[in-house]
Amino acid sequence: HLTHPVTLLVSFRKRLACETQTVARVSLHFLHRGLKRRLTVAIGLRRCARRVSTTVTRLDLRTLDVKGDVRRVDCADGGHFIDVTLNDEVVDVNDTHDDRTEDGWREVRTDRDKVLYYMLSQVVYPDTDAPRPERFESLYALADKLDVVSLRWQGGRAVGFYTVKFAGTKASSTGQGCGMPVVDTAYIRSEYRSRGFGTEILSDMTARFPNEDIGFSRPISSGMLRILKRFLTSQREYRLHFWEISDCADIVGSQQLIWCRVKRAVL
Repeated sequence: HLTHPVTLLVSFRKRLACETQTVARVSLHFLHRGLKRRLTVAIGLRRCARRVSTTVTRLDLRTLDVKGDVRRVDCADGGHFIDVTLNDEVVDVNDTHDDRTEDGWREVRTDRDKVLYYMLSQVVYPDTDAPRPERFESLYALADKLDVVSLRWQGGRAVGFYTVKFAGTKASSTGQGCGMPVVDTAYIRSEYRSRGFGTEILSDMTARFPNEDIGFSRPISSGMLRILKRFLTSQREYRLHFWEISDCADIVGSQQLIWCRVKRAVL
């Protein structure tokens, strides 16, 4: 039988914890941007706070040169992620953005885009697409200050990123300078994979650094190795230019030609 709508609503609300914020966030897509958006988010956060305790952490994103005030809100019970705010406005990684309607890779410039990169690398990747060690996937630290971060935009949404260390920049882990430009991290949200976005990274790098050696930080995931093998099989001119490197270290054994590794490998 059907429960009376009022009774159903009350019982539903009693079951809510941090899910209240999710309901509030869904409603954002049906509201105009601006004051209504901020009010709806604030109501959702207050409702969540009434049911369970929350923690608000001020994020230190100085390495990304973020000028604004960035805070992360989590439910204290279980540590469930709620939102990230930039200057008291919610930045939702699932939102579409009217100023990013052109699909493709784009270097981050604004505080908002840098916060989106933070959310993809430190929230979405570890929580939604948890790295699998058997595939040589690992968690990522935030990009260093001199790294270049690019976001992949699709339909107005940020769906992936990759970071590059330029030749001569020092790795924070070793303090040694890189002898070549290095793709340090890369990630595409699982629902947007198998669309050629990984190959676009390689094409972008070869266009940026023509006739140069290009490094890829170790470990290289199994997924990226498959992309590299397909790319190098068809683009023979790059076979002697793609290297797997470890911490930008210029020592024997720290660099390996990727083509030698993948040409006979079953990936």
